[in-house]
Amino acid sequence: MTAEHRDTYLEAQVRTATPQKLRLMLIDGALRFARQAEASWTEPLSAESMEALRRCRAILAELHATIRKDQLDVAGQVADLYFFLYRLVVTVQADEDRKSLHDIVRVLEEERKTWQLLCEQLPEAPVAASTGPEEITAPGAVTGPHSSPGAVPTGESFQLDA
Repeated sequence: MTAEHRDTYLEAQVRTATPQKLRLMLIDGALRFARQAEASWTEPLSAESMEALRRCRAILAELHATIRKDQLDVAGQVADLYFFLYRLVVTVQADEDRKSLHDIVRVLEEERKTWQLLCEQLPEAPVAASTGPEEITAPGAVTGPHSSPGAVPTGESFQLDA
């Protein structure tokens, strides 16, 4: 499979994924980079390990930033977990702490299992109860305070009174 085909496939997966599947994909990425850092570990840390840790940290930051802490009590706990893991990755990089990296991998593996089960039990996107104006987003749109232009094609967001 060429890089172009792989990118097209990944883009199609992202565009059609449910919110829970997108979160699972991010967790998979963080786990993949943590494992890469572990596999390429040398004393002192190699550039490859540092880059893998940087990418893991970036995904953990995105996972933390996209949680709506005001929605559910458990959301704050999950946000705290991602923030803890983020700080732990920083510590691993600064102190070259291989044991903590192993702990990060173990926690991400458990988090992945949890989201995999959720995706199996809720294969469709959850339907939120509307309490105010309904927002309709164009297909493929990326909206919100943590959207990054160019990540995926953006669309327009429209506000309608319900």
